[in-house]
Amino acid sequence: MKKLSALLLLAIAAIFGMQAQEQLYILGQVGAQKWDPSVGTPMEKKAEGEFYVRAHFNSSSYFSFTTQLASASDAWDEIKPYRFGAMSNNFVVDNLLNEYIACGNMSESSDNAFLIQKGADYDVTVYMLEDETMVLFDLIEGTEDELKPVVPDGNIYILGTVNGGAWDPANPSVTMTKVSETLFTAEIAVADSAANFSFTKAKTPNGSSDWAGIAPYRFAAVEGTSEVVLNTPLPLSEDGVDEPSFSILKGNYIFTLDLEARTLTVEPNEAESMYIIGAAPFGGWNSNAGVKMEQASEGVYTYECEIAETAYFIFADALGGWDFVNNGHRYSPLEANEEVVVGQEMTTQLSTNGDASYFVAPGKYVISFSKADGKFVFNKVEDGKKGDVNGDGKVEIDDVNALINILLGKADATDAANVDGVGGIDVQDVNVLINIILGK
Repeated sequence: MKKLSALLLLAIAAIFGMQAQEQLYILGQVGAQKWDPSVGTPMEKKAEGEFYVRAHFNSSSYFSFTTQLASASDAWDEIKPYRFGAMSNNFVVDNLLNEYIACGNMSESSDNAFLIQKGADYDVTVYMLEDETMVLFDLIEGTEDELKPVVPDGNIYILGTVNGGAWDPANPSVTMTKVSETLFTAEIAVADSAANFSFTKAKTPNGSSDWAGIAPYRFAAVEGTSEVVLNTPLPLSEDGVDEPSFSILKGNYIFTLDLEARTLTVEPNEAESMYIIGAAPFGGWNSNAGVKMEQASEGVYTYECEIAETAYFIFADALGGWDFVNNGHRYSPLEANEEVVVGQEMTTQLSTNGDASYFVAPGKYVISFSKADGKFVFNKVEDGKKGDVNGDGKVEIDDVNALINILLGKADATDAANVDGVGGIDVQDVNVLINIILGK
């Protein structure tokens, strides 16, 4: 009867004229395949307008069809004119097996997915008519999904929206690198303004979406520590706990998981540089033209400048655009603009808030930034002040050493080295500098 109906449909199609399609794909959760417009399960062309494939659908699988694939995994708009799905979204087909099911028109039904709840192998036949499409499903007996036991394999997986991943028990976002039996690390990129994640010691097999299978092996944050605090060991829950998941801002990080101490430590994965981006004299709020700070020592950067009027700015460890997840990190206040307290160390934060920056009053400053603790300081250099030979904004014994090096010809002379303002740079400048340091 089914074959007769198929022949009848083909006869009708011949009268009305079928679409001349050479290829058809199934999009969605077919086997290990995920929703990706550039990847589809190809169907075999059996006759003009008739396509067939035997495919495995997991429990609770969603899918639709397309006659063309996209050039990239995010190019959904590219294939919208060629996609079609159900007449209504999440249309359940389990009770309509071996029946002809009408699809929606191309483009108009592109976002409407079919849903098949029973995991198994299916024969899928699509008859493409001029005005509508018919789909036939045929369950192949004896291949229904079985609940297979999930066993830890010695790895630690990160679940969630980091490294471009999604919440998928069969395809975790990251497999961490095993350093020892209890220590694991991973380099992580977070592209969203905020992402969430937790951990598991196992993943589900064969593309299964059954979260219950890995429930005994999942672990996450303990109550009150869900928001990541950088460079701080954060306590982890016991196994079998999936809430609350950790939350983290956009950026590049190094995760270290210590199962013995039961902690997670997250550190910025930073470039070896530091810039100031902002109003004059910091490049005029051009993300490609910020000023580069000098590296004074390991992880410590300095910059000397004169500011003519109140200037707003941020710190960043790379230039090349405002999307700092690809080009480094933004260091700024988390919520609102913040005024610099001259001479006082201030703690900055990794932040994605593009509306929050620091601002400082006019003056001549030596600016220092330490990556180790994320602290910076503006030290003011008074006009006409002599003795700050090394230019760090302070007059101290280091300036005496710098002055002696100038006198010995080991360093270039500077205006600040002429401490007494008389003639050239000589031993008298050393005596005056020592008196300044001693408060005489």
